[in-house]
Amino acid sequence: MFSPDRTVGATLISTLGCAAREWLIISGPERGRIWSDNRADDEDLEPLLDGNGAPMTFAHWYLTWLEEAERQSAAG
Repeated sequence: MFSPDRTVGATLISTLGCAAREWLIISGPERGRIWSDNRADDEDLEPLLDGNGAPMTFAHWYLTWLEEAERQSAAG
């Protein structure tokens, strides 16, 4: 489950704590999409989905991240 071969063509873009991660796929048919990595909790790698159940693109992921950072900054 933790073989490095499983993340070839991906780059780590976010750690969420407790060993949960998010990967940006940079090659292959999933290129430009984000995958969730909860293998530390005995869950497999899987596509991260948006609120409509569609695969999350990097652009959508990044804009969502920026909006959340702005909200937290404003809440102060």
